[in-house]
Amino acid sequence: MTLPTVPPAIEPAEISWHHGVPESKQFGDGYFSCKKGLEEFRCAFIEHNNLPARFSCVSEAGSFVVAEAGFGSGLSFLATWQAWLAWGPSHAATLHFVASERFPLTSQDLKKALLVWPELGELAEELVASYPPLVRGTHRIVLAGGRVRLTLFFGDMHDAWNTLSFKADAWVLNGFEPAIAPETWQKPAISEVCQHSKPGASKAPVPSVALIGAGIAGCLLANNLARRGYVVTLIDAADEPASAASGNLQGAMYVKLGVEFNHQTELALSSLTFSQRYYAPYRDQYWHPTGLIQLAWSDTEQSRQRRFIERNQYPEDLLHPVTRQEAEALTGTSLMSGGLWFPGCGWLEPGKLCKSLAKHSGIRKVLTYSVEKIEPSEGEWHISGTDPDNPDIRADQVVICAGHLTPQLIPGSGSFRFKAIRGQVTHLPEPLINSPQAVICGARYLNPAHGLQGERLAVIGATFDLHSDEPAPTTESHRENIRELSSMVPNILSEDMAAGDLPGQLAGRVGFRCTTHDYQPVAGPLCDIEGQEVEGLYLLTGMGSKGLTYAPLLAEFVADQLTGQPSALPISLAKRLTTARMRQLKVASS
Repeated sequence: MTLPTVPPAIEPAEISWHHGVPESKQFGDGYFSCKKGLEEFRCAFIEHNNLPARFSCVSEAGSFVVAEAGFGSGLSFLATWQAWLAWGPSHAATLHFVASERFPLTSQDLKKALLVWPELGELAEELVASYPPLVRGTHRIVLAGGRVRLTLFFGDMHDAWNTLSFKADAWVLNGFEPAIAPETWQKPAISEVCQHSKPGASKAPVPSVALIGAGIAGCLLANNLARRGYVVTLIDAADEPASAASGNLQGAMYVKLGVEFNHQTELALSSLTFSQRYYAPYRDQYWHPTGLIQLAWSDTEQSRQRRFIERNQYPEDLLHPVTRQEAEALTGTSLMSGGLWFPGCGWLEPGKLCKSLAKHSGIRKVLTYSVEKIEPSEGEWHISGTDPDNPDIRADQVVICAGHLTPQLIPGSGSFRFKAIRGQVTHLPEPLINSPQAVICGARYLNPAHGLQGERLAVIGATFDLHSDEPAPTTESHRENIRELSSMVPNILSEDMAAGDLPGQLAGRVGFRCTTHDYQPVAGPLCDIEGQEVEGLYLLTGMGSKGLTYAPLLAEFVADQLTGQPSALPISLAKRLTTARMRQLKVASS
């Protein structure tokens, strides 16, 4: 008897193979016809829906949305993607494909199934490489350099249509026969299809978007919009991108998943898996997926990890518990405990990544420009600042991505529940440390030593200073970092270093992270004091110390909102990010 799967994991499809063709044991039906499956789909869907002509007519920065009730082997998606490459417009535009799947194929079965179609080989290879782990919920997959976006929901079809936000130009329903999947043809399902449908006309694009703040959030969003064909202005007070908290030499990319699998944990998990896919093309440039260990470094953390393992089931290629001996083999260093091993995590060079993202030809950079006022005028937003060469910047939509400086830039009355947290990192030259092979996390994180700024350094981070606004590194913060690291990994430093005997001129860096009262990010339209959305004004901030993990998915989510394209997040998670909760309510005086 097959044991039930514990969330967030989802049961994979049970497959039998007949001459290379997969057949579902759950439904007793083949996924496609080996000889005519691709030809039949092209005739029944692509030609019948006149997609070549409709694709070619999509406007610049526009989109076309296809939805499918049952992703299966991905054949429909790949054939649609291939047609988009053949007949889609030459200018920037996006194909969105939204699909649900209750029993997803494993990545191994998906790869094997798609070998039947060698003409789809390159596309299939890219899909398999970006295929998400088998966990329930919504997965956004960006392909073809951003020209194609797949929103894949693992779970019940009705849950998908009730939780996803999109309007489809065309539906793929021909793969379901009433006798095999009767629920697809029931009235509620047909009603859901109608609710998510729109006429074939494409929406006119937004002419211009201005982003304030060239940190990781602003640079990711600017690049995302530019790849979709939008005109983007990226504004920052510094003379180059990533001059604030995002400019650290190294940053660990990870999240701490909750013991209970609730919406907060789901958002963290979705952000983690999306970031791993997003950063993959930058491997060995700015992204170093060395693996990452979250140590059970204290009695409290050991108890938390034990309860986490007992109550959840995750795919092993996403995370799994390891003993102390296993952790030592993975990290190449002596440890005091085991923990949770994340094989797909690692560390980034965020400053270099930001600068690379901001180089896109569709991004106009306005630097050394301190924004003083944002105000609406004649259907646009006017941004005024200190640069005489740019006395007034105009845009149809504005996104404030200014981290802890965000509250002072929001126009209108009222106060907001943001707070700044000072974080100092310490740079240790490699001779002073037994450098690990993978990232080690606990009370602090330690990255492997790497060639940075002309020498091999390892970065320890970071302090969590709620009551300090000191912008320069301090000796006391360096001592705190080293003290916490030594208690977590006693043998990682020399005896003198561990005892607090610091070498002269120990370097580091200070950044001020922006967080919120509930320690959840903010992403979406600004809400006024009455709770109504302010047209054309958005926030993207409040990610605290996990910005490297949250920012790629939240930039994708905000870009979807700005462009009116299908949302990367289900409604349940989008609600957690609303800006309305950030308003500081006034307490009536007695």
